[in-house]
Amino acid sequence: MATIYYLIPDLHKKEFKLKDCLKSVISGQGIAYFKNKVFRKHKPVGGIKVMYQHCMMLQELGYEAYPLIMGDYVGNFFGYDIELKYIKDVGYELSSKDIVVSPEFLPYLGLNFKNCIKILFNQSQSWHYYENKLDKVDVGKNYLELGYDSVINCSEHLCKMLKVKMGLDSVAITNGIDQSKFFPLPDMRIEGRVLVLSRKHPEHIQDIISASSGLNFNFHIVDGLTEAELINEYQQADIFLATGYPEGLPLPQLEAMKCGCVVIGFSGGGGDEYMIDNVTSLVSSDGDCDDVVKRLRMLQKNKSFKEEIRQGGYEKASEYTIENTKRMLGDFYSKFYFKGVK
Repeated sequence: MATIYYLIPDLHKKEFKLKDCLKSVISGQGIAYFKNKVFRKHKPVGGIKVMYQHCMMLQELGYEAYPLIMGDYVGNFFGYDIELKYIKDVGYELSSKDIVVSPEFLPYLGLNFKNCIKILFNQSQSWHYYENKLDKVDVGKNYLELGYDSVINCSEHLCKMLKVKMGLDSVAITNGIDQSKFFPLPDMRIEGRVLVLSRKHPEHIQDIISASSGLNFNFHIVDGLTEAELINEYQQADIFLATGYPEGLPLPQLEAMKCGCVVIGFSGGGGDEYMIDNVTSLVSSDGDCDDVVKRLRMLQKNKSFKEEIRQGGYEKASEYTIENTKRMLGDFYSKFYFKGVK
């Protein structure tokens, strides 16, 4: 039977480069650069979480599917009980029926494998980042021209963007959330508590906090949490502040909605699928911190409106289920023939 490998890149590889070190010393950031390379901590990444979920769902559908660890970074901060494979054991020579699924931010990673089917999994619309990763000879190529056989995205939004940006047809396998894990506990909710994930645009977070000093909100900034810890934070929060952009289909907003948070902030583009302004959330143009503060002020003054948004967000997030994601995965991979797979 053929095997599907989702490539888990070495995200926190400590690459010490003398040229970069010298630049950091000149700019006064030498100590920070050294600490980052020597003491860099492994942290959870949403896109890697989705790749683990895909493997688990594919196994439930009868496929041989595994996260393939490409270095020291494992990325399983979510307690998933799944067997891992390691590149040192698997190697780069696969069969013609095997499949490797590579993340979009490392466009050449999947191309290192020989003979097999190569799929690019796009979870972002940071096109400039992709272009900056390309060798000069490949500039202007889309994913198929680069060497991949097919492209999947985590949202319909990204399918449309790829069509516009690359003239490329692709398949949407929309992210879902585990409804049995993400749910509200109203008795735990702390009124006025605003949950923020620190990784996305920290400069905007500080601008919003500073401009909200006269309001009755308590901003709680977190980073590097396990899934269980993050769910606990969602359930305690009154409001979730979304500061990420651009986004393919951001999961934190959905997870927060399902846990009963009022979501406010930026959609990043991909969040537009479920962040409906004044219905399921309060949406400001990406980077417009002043408007976010205006919306926070609105929530403080109008408690009934806040509860309407909370309920609307909860109902919308309930549509994004793991079952729907599994169905889409099955539809996509069924076009590849695997002996013994139903």
